[in-house]
Amino acid sequence: MIFSNARPDGSPSALWQLQNELLHLAENLLGPRDHSKIIYQPAFLSGGPYLWNSTNRDGAAAVLSMNAAGFWPTAVYEMAHETVHLLNPTDGYTNWLEEGVAVAFSLHVLEHYGMDKYSPTLQTYTDALELVMELPGRPFAVPRAARSIVGALNAVTVESLHAAAPGHANEKLDRLVSICVPR
Repeated sequence: MIFSNARPDGSPSALWQLQNELLHLAENLLGPRDHSKIIYQPAFLSGGPYLWNSTNRDGAAAVLSMNAAGFWPTAVYEMAHETVHLLNPTDGYTNWLEEGVAVAFSLHVLEHYGMDKYSPTLQTYTDALELVMELPGRPFAVPRAARSIVGALNAVTVESLHAAAPGHANEKLDRLVSICVPR
């Protein structure tokens, strides 16, 4: 991907190309997305980044922050994170596993595009990343295997993680499947 000199919010076609590239990268690392859901054009809104679900729940979009509207590396970082959530869009909060994988994927994508890495700004995201990095084959092998068993990162159970990472500490697996509320 060649990033234009224009701002991200002034480059809807480049933003859409980036979204599709990120989906492709995420599917290569984590398995196929839920193709019954439509992926809508990313948007920039105050209060972003977050995942927006359509009113009738037929699809979702990445909503990026106003900081990302003017700076490609921030747009890439935020969109990569939300892209992990786009694999299986859900309402509300997800688990620590999905949040940790989303942070790891954001960092992976920044490196992929030769951009400086960011550190997560929320301690919750730092903690989620640390949990995922402790998994064997970190950070994508076990999540991919567990996701292939149950169909979605947000549906992973302790049992599916045990199947994908035998011998990993139970208390860590319990935390990975519990709800993560970013603060």
